[in-house]
Order: sequence, then C-alpha cells, then structure tokens
Amino acid sequence: MKTKPLGWTLGLGILFLAIFYLLVRGPSGAPAGQQPLLALSGANFGEFEKAFDANADIPRLLLLVSPT
Repeated sequence: MKTKPLGWTLGLGILFLAIFYLLVRGPSGAPAGQQPLLALSGANFGEFEKAFDANADIPRLLLLVSPT
C-alpha cells in the first residue's frame, strides 16, 4: 500500500511546481509582430476599447474567463 502515498506525493509535487512556475514566470509574452499582452482592469479599459475597435474589418475573438 505504499503506492497511494507515493502517488499523492508526486501529484502534489507536480501541482506545486506548476503553480510555482506560473507565479514566478508570470503571463507569457506575445508572438513577434503582435502587441504585448495586457492585464485588463478598470484603469486601462479605454486602451482595450481602442485596440478592439482599431481593426473593425478583421474578425476578433474575445474570451472572458471568470473564476465563478
């Protein structure tokens, strides 16, 4: 029955490393030729509207991810 504690330990270790990697590394960068990523907030919402409306002839996709 040593496999269950070993499995839990490995699973928690991988989860910890993934969270640590995401927190330390932060958001990834944008590809070359694309504007850098922007964290949307109430203070910079106007910048988002300008960027979204800038190329009205090109299809755009907006993905909203909410924790609730």
